[in-house]
Amino acid sequence: MKKLDDVLFQELIEKAEQSERKRSHHCFHTEHSDPVQRMCIGLKKGTYVRPHFHGQTNKWEMLLVLKGQMALVVFDQAGNVIEKLSLSPSQPIMGAEFPENTWHSIYPETEDVIILELKPGPFTPAQESDFAAWAPKEGEQGVSEFMAWLESAKLGQRYLAD
Repeated sequence: MKKLDDVLFQELIEKAEQSERKRSHHCFHTEHSDPVQRMCIGLKKGTYVRPHFHGQTNKWEMLLVLKGQMALVVFDQAGNVIEKLSLSPSQPIMGAEFPENTWHSIYPETEDVIILELKPGPFTPAQESDFAAWAPKEGEQGVSEFMAWLESAKLGQRYLAD
């Protein structure tokens, strides 16, 4: 039996603290070919998840926050914010499911966040075209500015880099 417990959560947070990307994950599925991909992910405040989408047919995604508080930001294809949700087990909304072709990003609102991510398999590696051209790549100049904008962005706003 695989457990979602404080031991696993603490291990994920410790690994995320040591990670340059400020996140870590634990797969519950055994193969990339499994029909359902199931991961528990530890996120530290400051991690950057570049806006992206899953374009393959039936590549919906479900995110459920198990600990902490996280923002989910949904964009249209041009990069306009069309929805922004705060997800937490102590808030009215603790998770969301969205269909394929949904541009989205997440960021921790608390120091530590643990999420459960579910999506159909098989696993397909991301391609550059799956990421938003209007947002900086991981490690590029401008990531800090984009992240600051993302936290304050309102519905209808679009990021405009200098």
